[in-house]
Amino acid sequence: MSSSKFLLLTIVSGLLASGQAADAVTRKPGHPMDEQLVMTVVLSRHGVRSPTWAPERLNRYSATPWPTWQAQPGYLTDRGFQLLERFGSYNRAALAQHGLLSSEGCSDASSVYIWADTDQRTLESGKALAKGLFPACPPEVHSQPGGGNDPIFHARDTAPTARQTQQIQQDLQARIPAAMAKADPLIDEMQQILQGCKPGVACTPARKPEHLLRESATAVSPGRGDRAVDLLGPLPLASSFSEDLLLEYADDMPEQQLGWGNAGSSEVKHILDLHTIYFDLIHRTPSMAQLEATSMLRHIAMTLSQRATGTPSPDAVGPGDAKVVYFVGHDTNLAGVASLLGVHWKLDGRDDDTPPGTQLAFQLWRVGHRYEIRIQVAMQTLEQMRHLEQLTLTSPPARQELTVPTCAPQQCNVEQFVSLHP
Repeated sequence: MSSSKFLLLTIVSGLLASGQAADAVTRKPGHPMDEQLVMTVVLSRHGVRSPTWAPERLNRYSATPWPTWQAQPGYLTDRGFQLLERFGSYNRAALAQHGLLSSEGCSDASSVYIWADTDQRTLESGKALAKGLFPACPPEVHSQPGGGNDPIFHARDTAPTARQTQQIQQDLQARIPAAMAKADPLIDEMQQILQGCKPGVACTPARKPEHLLRESATAVSPGRGDRAVDLLGPLPLASSFSEDLLLEYADDMPEQQLGWGNAGSSEVKHILDLHTIYFDLIHRTPSMAQLEATSMLRHIAMTLSQRATGTPSPDAVGPGDAKVVYFVGHDTNLAGVASLLGVHWKLDGRDDDTPPGTQLAFQLWRVGHRYEIRIQVAMQTLEQMRHLEQLTLTSPPARQELTVPTCAPQQCNVEQFVSLHP
């Protein structure tokens, strides 16, 4: 057996000895009564942030300047903090419902461990979740000392080989035509918005932007930073701008500022398909996901396995007796792990979307004398974010239990899970 296959088998075996995590999971018909939630591990995206591009760069693609944000580029906003605080409060109620945490007070605050990437938006997101979970005694947020790219969130165990890079490039190139067939009409609509026009409505822009989306074709290029490859062209550009419109909407900017008055609720939800199409291409292509997300999946798996077996693992995060562990990272982390597991969802009317605050949760359940994993994805709807709604057990975020292919609904045994990566 090759070392890479052995690694994948090790990851998967550990994952299965572990469990699913998350928010409220009500007992489903057919679930045995002699079951106990032992641990929850949550992979969370950071909350609502400002656009990562500086205003001068954004404005080269629009007929009029983008709205002004109070936060620095890429920083968690005040609204983003408040939204995640609400999510943390909901998590506490859901976990208390299953008996994993107390419903109030600080007695088990030390049993929650939060590990965040080193960006301001992830560190502050961790603090928001901590405050929501335990308002009077928020747990400390841990991160890689000294800053820099944390390899749990950002990459690979080793640099990609020339063969791996070539395979990824070939796989992406082969998938670009199908992605563009779905994205092309949306790119045209995004261009309309950038030019100050309603999508699908003929109008003459007051000023032509310095750059248009279709100045070059969508193509694969050598990667920068911790990325093996990059995509250039209209799809990644339009995807980024559609996400920026979402951020404006979730941050409760006035309607006249949303897409310069041309992107209301329905337009934002519709144009967001650009982001999911792009993420499906760049982060869910299997060869790319294996490179990007194997480390994250291994750390999740070993954290769960450590609790289930009592055997310490150097890849586990948090103390061995932790009941809840959060990994606070990025949408790229969620997409990559979901790709490795082969899971998909449809929430708030969109396929596989990962808006700010989305949680991919793994719960470790003891059922009789064995362990099983239940997986769930949860996210605040766009309207819940827009209106800063409280999340409760009766008014929860959008949720969906996920089924790993070849496993019985909502749960896997070890043999089934290992067979996913022969």
